[in-house]
Amino acid sequence: MYEILIRRDAHTITPVTVPDYEVPLIQELFGTENVQNADKVRADEAGIGSPIGSFKASDDEYERFCVKYGVELVEMVYGKKGSKALEKAMGETKAKPSAKGKPAAV
Repeated sequence: MYEILIRRDAHTITPVTVPDYEVPLIQELFGTENVQNADKVRADEAGIGSPIGSFKASDDEYERFCVKYGVELVEMVYGKKGSKALEKAMGETKAKPSAKGKPAAV
């Protein structure tokens, strides 16, 4: 899990905690320039930062994302459900170390 800051307008910044593979959806929804890491630096320029925790992914993250963000946005970022792009991104997360140096629980 990573702390991400979403700049919604000049006076509103919303912190969220999400797995790294959810960041591309947030960037597409709010604009890449409006997504920052915990250090308040654009995530596309400086990365999403250090993990702050782990996350047990549901059996069907694709469906969860469709409910949370809408089918159109999820398909635009990850393709149709059968494309396996989301599963690949989730697999890459499992290989990354967590905040304590152990494999991240996804």
